[in-house]
Amino acid sequence: MLISLSAVSAMNNKLSLKGGIFKSAIILTIAGVLSKLLGFYFRILLTNYTGAAGVGLFQMCIPLIALAFAVCCSGFSVAVSKYSASSPSLKWLFCVLKITISLSIAVMLLFLIFSDFIANHIFMESRCEGIIRITAISLPFMCIHNCLSNYYYSQKESFLPASSQLVEQLVRIGTIILYVRIKNVSTISIADAVTGNIFGEFAAATYCAIPLFFRSIHNKSMTQKLSCSLREYRYIVKYAFPINANQTVLHLLEGAEAILIPAILCMHGLSKDDAISQFGILTGMALPLVLFPCTAANSFALMLLPKVSDESSNVLSDHLAVTVKRTVSMCLSLGIISIFLFINYGARLGAMMFHEDSVYIYTCILSWLCPFLYLKISLTSVTNGMGHTALTFIINITGIIIRLACVFLLIPKLGITGYLYGVLISNICMSLLYIFNIYKKLNIQPDPFGSIIVPLCIAVISIFSSRIICRIVFGLIIKEAEEYTLLLTGAAICCIVYIILFIHEQSEQRPL
Repeated sequence: MLISLSAVSAMNNKLSLKGGIFKSAIILTIAGVLSKLLGFYFRILLTNYTGAAGVGLFQMCIPLIALAFAVCCSGFSVAVSKYSASSPSLKWLFCVLKITISLSIAVMLLFLIFSDFIANHIFMESRCEGIIRITAISLPFMCIHNCLSNYYYSQKESFLPASSQLVEQLVRIGTIILYVRIKNVSTISIADAVTGNIFGEFAAATYCAIPLFFRSIHNKSMTQKLSCSLREYRYIVKYAFPINANQTVLHLLEGAEAILIPAILCMHGLSKDDAISQFGILTGMALPLVLFPCTAANSFALMLLPKVSDESSNVLSDHLAVTVKRTVSMCLSLGIISIFLFINYGARLGAMMFHEDSVYIYTCILSWLCPFLYLKISLTSVTNGMGHTALTFIINITGIIIRLACVFLLIPKLGITGYLYGVLISNICMSLLYIFNIYKKLNIQPDPFGSIIVPLCIAVISIFSSRIICRIVFGLIIKEAEEYTLLLTGAAICCIVYIILFIHEQSEQRPL
């Protein structure tokens, strides 16, 4: 009887959360898609004004700022979500902000003082100095923005933090355009181009802070007690430290990877500018293009985490195996159609957008990454929801080590293509490790027919249908059309046909 009552209670809680989680996921997906589109436009601006080498320099410095963020904020912002969930009080937010702002200012000063040393002796590229200085100044605003966003998430509000991403991107893009028009120049340095990061992060932080300020005026209980005791600060640090440490290790390895790739490409026979340009084309143009559908996978993962947490309890454990099987099937379906879309349409669109022929080749190779990448994202949420965060960390480290091994072993023989294979191999291995561990624990039998064969057949039908329809429309009805129009129309038709067939195939199965 007790088990039955607890089961009913758990199911009721899950149903009450389902609408809010689904709504939040939709909002985040829409904001994520718009943000990625703006991000593409930002990269196109960077390419036009600074060249592929400028994009490469910027991509080299990204792991450094990610490392700084991991040290200053990563775990602390998660602590805001955890401790603020039960009350709208700003107490925990203010306590965390005191820690993160202090750390971020200290790290910012270190970067400003040692930017010359970091650029010349670590990155081996003096042009990185300006980028390091600019991104260092943006760090405190980045930390404030992230903590404020996590406070809103703790209150089950997703619109403000989601829309703040758009504010950040719009201000960043607007700053570049304004700078170019004021200076009346056709090219700018990469350091000048990334100045928009400071204004973007400041605008996003301000955008999130203003509503809280007015709420606190109308609701005095939010600001009744804003100070934390020494014991409460210890709780925050104790909770945040493992997350910060894990993220720091990951970003250290990613930083080493970003430094080593151009250096080994130079050993392969390329000039420094050519090596940085190839690195920029790959990581700043082709890879973001392939990562675009990840918006859907990330939103699905957001919905998946609380669901798995519920079902991993003793009462609802019978549902977990079904959830995992459907998750794998949906990720593989999304990944398989993405391969066809990128090879037939996306790769050429990317090459046209960035005016770089290499984008086409890199995107075609990276497209095979899609099923494993989406699996990795969703199964990471499943693993975390089951409480196996240490396993997630180990698998992530394994993936980076595989990529680093390919940097040393394959790039000297194959050039930048060797790194592409390394990214593909690492994601395949990570996905298989997740599947092996989860399937073994839950005693799940693989279903290759439903997970691979059926989506593959639907994808083939969809791509051929789109080609036939496009040939009829643009060959017989519309005689003249831009290549952009042809590619976008073909991709849209393929997606529509695939969605219709996929929904029809899934209609007989129990929904996730």
